[in-house]
Amino acid sequence: MNERNPASAFRLSRRAMLAGTAAALCTGGLLSRAAWGQTVSRIIVPFPAGGAADYMGRLLSEKLKDTLGRTVIVDNRPGAGTRVAAEVLKNAPADGSTVLLAPVDPMFIGPLIYSNMRFNPATDFTAITDVAGVQFGLAVGANSPIKTLADFVKAARSHPAEHSIGISTVGTLLHFLAVEFVAQSRTGCTLVPYRGGAAMVTELMGNQIAAGMDAITTFTEFHRAGKLRVLAVAGEKRADALPGVPTFAESGFPNLVTSSRYLLYVRANTPPDAAAQWYQSVRKVLAMPDVREKLGRAGYDILPGATSDEVARYSSALAARWTPVIKASGFKGD
Repeated sequence: MNERNPASAFRLSRRAMLAGTAAALCTGGLLSRAAWGQTVSRIIVPFPAGGAADYMGRLLSEKLKDTLGRTVIVDNRPGAGTRVAAEVLKNAPADGSTVLLAPVDPMFIGPLIYSNMRFNPATDFTAITDVAGVQFGLAVGANSPIKTLADFVKAARSHPAEHSIGISTVGTLLHFLAVEFVAQSRTGCTLVPYRGGAAMVTELMGNQIAAGMDAITTFTEFHRAGKLRVLAVAGEKRADALPGVPTFAESGFPNLVTSSRYLLYVRANTPPDAAAQWYQSVRKVLAMPDVREKLGRAGYDILPGATSDEVARYSSALAARWTPVIKASGFKGD
């Protein structure tokens, strides 16, 4: 990625979008099978089946089959910090039949930590729109004596070897947020990577690890059920799904304020009418009350729907905030 302009990966020309919208409307809002090139559309999800991202993808696919007028399937391609899924999209036909539902942060983080990237986010993909926001949180097991973030920091400073923090993936914003927390809390905790949030939650509930950091969508239902305890979230404000949980800023860490968003990507050079059809259909689905309720209950932030320019500004600000942290960490993924 061009580091001087990391937001370039997320731009979709307004002229192209408008032209595509007009074309889609002229055809009654639905494209022909010939225009798509495939009879089935795919939503690639870069995380395992059964997780929160998979839930969102399947919720969208169920609704999109009506708004798009075609079968939409979810294709789970976990691994390598979302790079596996991104490579699948790069190798898919650029006809709009395949999209990627993925967090924004790996797109700008990848070029900073991997030397063998087999795709270029700035030239290979285009972001159509955002889908949902997601906050990160730190959680402990329900049986842990730790009740607050201050309790965790105090205990970890006294016994860092006994207070490792699990993370569900490496090379993502979550990973570097955890790095920043360890540095700012001066706890010296070890970060333990897992292959997905489900495996981490299992060990967290079994008291095999002291704490875990992940998107709150991984923790929300377990927190409500009293099986885990989320100590703090990293958003600018408390998460709507967990209103009783304070932010890191409220808990004494004013610089630990960040979040991510899931975006819908297509191959670069996808026909504008196909991209416009996805945009219209996704925005229609996300306006449905039952979809908003389900995503909100799962822990996602409901977004008003960003334009391509707004997505570019958001991603640029996120990259500017975290690029120095990532470089200073010295982490390399290969």
